[in-house]
Amino acid sequence: MKKMIYLCMIAGMLLATACSDDDEYVFSELPSERIEAFRTECETALKGAADGWKFVYYPQKGSYGGFTFLFRFKEKNRVEMTSDFETEVGDYSYNLNLSEGLVLTFDSYSPIHRLANPGYASPVRDGNKGFGLEGDFEFIVKDVGDGVIELIGKKTRVELNMEKATAADWSTVEKLAEMAGYFVLGNAGLGMMVNGELVVGGHVELDDIFHICTMAYKDVEGNTVTVSVPYIITAEGCRFDNDVEVAGVKFNGLEIDLSNGVTNREFVSNDADGAIRFFIMDLSPLNLTPGQVPTFVPNKYIASVDMLKNNNEYIITDMSDGLKAEWEALKEEYPNFVKFTLEMDRKSGYEGSFRVTAVNSADGKEKSHNYDFGTFTLLNNAINQVRFDNSKKSHSTSSGFTDKDLYDKDKNEHVGVIYDAFFSSKGFTVIRDTEEVFWIRSIADPNKWMKLEAD
Repeated sequence: MKKMIYLCMIAGMLLATACSDDDEYVFSELPSERIEAFRTECETALKGAADGWKFVYYPQKGSYGGFTFLFRFKEKNRVEMTSDFETEVGDYSYNLNLSEGLVLTFDSYSPIHRLANPGYASPVRDGNKGFGLEGDFEFIVKDVGDGVIELIGKKTRVELNMEKATAADWSTVEKLAEMAGYFVLGNAGLGMMVNGELVVGGHVELDDIFHICTMAYKDVEGNTVTVSVPYIITAEGCRFDNDVEVAGVKFNGLEIDLSNGVTNREFVSNDADGAIRFFIMDLSPLNLTPGQVPTFVPNKYIASVDMLKNNNEYIITDMSDGLKAEWEALKEEYPNFVKFTLEMDRKSGYEGSFRVTAVNSADGKEKSHNYDFGTFTLLNNAINQVRFDNSKKSHSTSSGFTDKDLYDKDKNEHVGVIYDAFFSSKGFTVIRDTEEVFWIRSIADPNKWMKLEAD
């Protein structure tokens, strides 16, 4: 029989203020007796399930992903608990109280408290802390049914169910916890292939805290399309809240392919053809030394050119010996010289800009002379080699720039040598070292290189 605990509690409170237990009641039981009977029924159900209870919990449906918990309630208010992000079963405390109806409270820190941890910066709350996953660890018991206990989050008012678990569920959750570990990428990123072809600019981010999968790719017009969807861990990988379409492929989850080992694991779309494969791109810092740059072989899957465009301006902080000599000569000859910088995707039609910056002797402010380039081309079907279209280059100079001719590549051999090392028809290779450090290396002569650091 349905136990509408809210109505019982309200009736109980009203009657308690108007009557004593000796008064005549419409019901055959006193309100306090009915509530106590409901508590007993709930506790009997909790402890009576031999294999415990399964709890699939979406703390905020549509915002964050889902999580699977298993509980085995025992005597003395103890509960065994595990989840799809815990590899072991732990022993914790719980209680049933009458603070707001009948409330099931997990009152010692346990895996379910992670979903209420305010220390996590919520991606749907502008990255602010204090919200966490907006989960509950106190649940109002709405009803005790046949193999199902209906709950309501005390704080969030999210309605959800616990269902009787099976012995197989406990083995499955162990597998889920192992699977969840594969979604922790650390410094690695995921590149993207569709039907066996590398997708330039295609990648996926897996938020293993909030269970959100964000996939991005470029459409036929070169625009970046981003698809973000919550997920829940499964024995094969993950399942999304709803179907998605990425690069023309419709699917609703990812499966893990371990055929090349854990380190080189791939995430495969679960459509009939497995058309999309996301593969590991190790983005750990390379910490290259200048001596390693000429012969270093970049990861062919890391879209270094795209990553280089993430910052507006890079300062050239080091050069190969031959270029450095030209740089030092320029600084010695022209005291107003400050730096070289490089930009990618400066603006439409001027995707690259190579700048020579000097200080105006009159006002002490930095002024720049730009060599602006038109669209660039990725070379050799690679994602780390680039060539600018020299035919579309132009010049621009900050207002008040002094000694313009001295910093013009056609009139100053020092600038010309550095310029020509990279903006020849051969182009250059981009090597990502860290998130904000890149090396660019001449394809014509790999011994010519520059180090770029985000300004």
